Formats: sequence, structure tokens, C-alpha cells
Amino acid sequence: MTETDRIPADVSRVFELEAHGPDVWVGESPEYPWGRIYGGLVIAQALWAATQTVVPEHSIHSLHGYFILGGDPNEPVRYEVDRVRNGRSFTTRRVAARQSGGAILILSCSFQRFEEGVETQTADYPSDAPDPGTVTAYREGSGVDRYDVPIEGPRSLVWSRFPGELGDDPRLHACALAYISDTNAMDAVATSHPRGIPPEGEWESTYMTASLDHAMWFHRPARADDWVLLDMDGHGILRTRGLSTGHVFDATGDHLATIAQEGLIREVD
Repeated sequence: MTETDRIPADVSRVFELEAHGPDVWVGESPEYPWGRIYGGLVIAQALWAATQTVVPEHSIHSLHGYFILGGDPNEPVRYEVDRVRNGRSFTTRRVAARQSGGAILILSCSFQRFEEGVETQTADYPSDAPDPGTVTAYREGSGVDRYDVPIEGPRSLVWSRFPGELGDDPRLHACALAYISDTNAMDAVATSHPRGIPPEGEWESTYMTASLDHAMWFHRPARADDWVLLDMDGHGILRTRGLSTGHVFDATGDHLATIAQEGLIREVD
């Protein structure tokens, strides 16, 4: 079975969390082709749960998460939000995502009240990125639309978007962008490995991989249901751990976010 033969996850209900008491929400996971919960889902739902406890005037500016256990998509995930700090300028939250086997993710996130100030951009929009209107994308296993730009070197360049209409709530778009942010981070790690990206459909027979931690900084509002470009660099592998970092742009070239992820990568044979 190849990647394109797999049935993609249905993400239409990803953000339908159910309240279970004070500062606790429960989320369901769609079925993923690889049998575990997609890491971007847990990050996005944890952020959405935290967002429910924050005043609308404060918007997310950064998150840092540690993946602890692989999630079971057949079991609901319980998101317990700790209101660490409510400030005039900044709000801080900590979220523990749990299943019956224990915590599967610990997420810290920070929100800031809008402030006027200078705005600059030093991240360069990739010159080798095609116009998203000219590419033929597919619906990948995580349920998002995707097109991989053919490139050389320790790097992964991908157009992606969350399917369907998300409405106009910028907080929801930020969470959907967090979902997308896990799209190709491990691909960039694999580009640093001597064996590189495996042929289509041979990932599981080549590597055992797992995301270890994930960080994201939000710079500008995004529409996650429109095309965003994830430009991720692989920074080498130390024994079984690799690091990738990169930028997220919209189709006009605006720098939307920055991502960093460390992942485990082991050869299967």
C-alpha cells in the first residue's frame, strides 16, 4: 500500500471538544492510516482547549510541547488546562493531554494582547517554491492537502492546507496551523539521514520514527484553510535523534510562523 492509496483521516470534527468540568475538555481522534494519533492533532486540540480559557483579546504567540506516549485513536483524549498566569499583556497555560495509559503530551503555550509596534521580516520566501495554484496536491494520511516540492539536500518544502472552510475565527486558524505544522518536520529529519527519504510506501519498512518535542512561534495571522508553505531544514542526526527547523509562509510571501522539532529516527533493517 502506498501513501496515496491510504484512506486519509477525516478531520471535519477535530475541533469539536466536549467540556468535562472546569478547565477540562475531551477530544476524539479520527482514524489514521498508521494506527497512532497524529502528533499535530494532539497539539492542535491541546491549544484549542487552552484557548477556551483565554480572553479573546490575547492571541497565541508560542507553544512548546513534549510528546510522551503514542496516542490511541480509538480512545478519547482528555485535555487538562492549568491557568498558570493571567496577565495584562501575557497569558500562560499548561495543558496535559491524557489517555488511560497516562499523559501523551505536555504543552505550554503563551498568549499576548495585541500591541502596536514595528514589523519587519528577515525570513526569505523560498525562490524554488511553485505557485500553489499550479500544483497537483493530494489528501495525505493526516487529512490535510499536500504537495511536496522536488528539491535536493537536507530540506523538505511542502504546500499544505487544512481541508474545508474554517470560518473567520483567527484563534481556530492558529490551531489549524498548529495541526499542519507537524506535516513535514520528520521528513526534514529524514533528509539528514544517509538513507534519505524512503521510496513511496516504504517509510515504515525503512524507519521507526517518533516526534519527541515540538515548538512553534506565531508571527502573523494565517488562514490555515488556504495554502501555506512549510520550508523545513534538517540539521543532522546524533545517533537516533534528529532536528528540523523551518518557516511557514503564505502564498504572498508573508512569514506566518517558525517551527522546530526534534524526532527519533531508527533504521528498521
